[in-house]
Amino acid sequence: MDDFDLYRIDGHTLRIFVSVCQTNSISRTAELFDLNQSTISHTIDKMRSAVGDQLFVKSGRGIMPTEKSKILNLRAQRILAEIEGLIATEEYDASLDKRPFILAIPSPALLRDMKVLHSKLVSAAPNVRLELRRLAPRNRVTDMLESDEADLAIAVSGFRYPNTLNHCRYGNDKLAVFYDPEFRDGVNSLEEYSNANHGVVNFGGGMKSVVETALMELGQRRNVTLVSPTASMLGDLLVGTDVIATMPQRLVESAFSNLSYCPPPLELPDISYDLVWHRRYEFSGRNSWLREMMKDVGKTIYPDIEPE
Repeated sequence: MDDFDLYRIDGHTLRIFVSVCQTNSISRTAELFDLNQSTISHTIDKMRSAVGDQLFVKSGRGIMPTEKSKILNLRAQRILAEIEGLIATEEYDASLDKRPFILAIPSPALLRDMKVLHSKLVSAAPNVRLELRRLAPRNRVTDMLESDEADLAIAVSGFRYPNTLNHCRYGNDKLAVFYDPEFRDGVNSLEEYSNANHGVVNFGGGMKSVVETALMELGQRRNVTLVSPTASMLGDLLVGTDVIATMPQRLVESAFSNLSYCPPPLELPDISYDLVWHRRYEFSGRNSWLREMMKDVGKTIYPDIEPE
């Protein structure tokens, strides 16, 4: 429609469009918004008229977005995040706050960071408790921040964040090979490393680890005989066995404290961490305060890292 008024596209319309993109379902979106299906369909028709594209095509019993719809979905999410950010207050007094701060972290390798943060919060925000959530798999960071399951997340770098999230560099750690010295020695060669029994953590997400990638480039592979759902459990499982595990070195301060470690016999990149938050809280006084507090923690533990 050539005479369509583009400014009839409001935030509510965009929210419904984004929901249909995410659920691939008119009926599911109707349930989420407590509206009837005809209202959802009418809203999508309004979007179709505005952008000149059918937006969705039938796929089995559901629908799927067109290529243009996928692009518009990313733009719409960014616009919604900016709109939601308009209502955020810039004034914040941590000493008067009573709501919990919720952080999502991927590994017990970051427990020292959380202890330092907790110590700072006890002083600056005495009525606030710190709650931790497990971030696994790492692509869950989007869902957790979108749904307010966490105020901030510390995620392993390398994930492509959507437009709705902002991030900055937080810290890093080296990889080390952990083992039980009562049952074996450390590894000194690539051959010894490849032939050893390996334990790994299934972080989910289906991505190849940096170890697998490095070994493939060398024409090698490791013999994985043990898979654990968490790093903490893997640390316990390695005790009393000849199994080795290549994990962040700082786990020796927590989950792997009963094990010894040595450097890997191959070149591996450091593990890098990002501080991640939702764009709708970009100008939130509370979220900004917590981000600065977390950056201070990072400067304490990772003095060579300068957050952006």
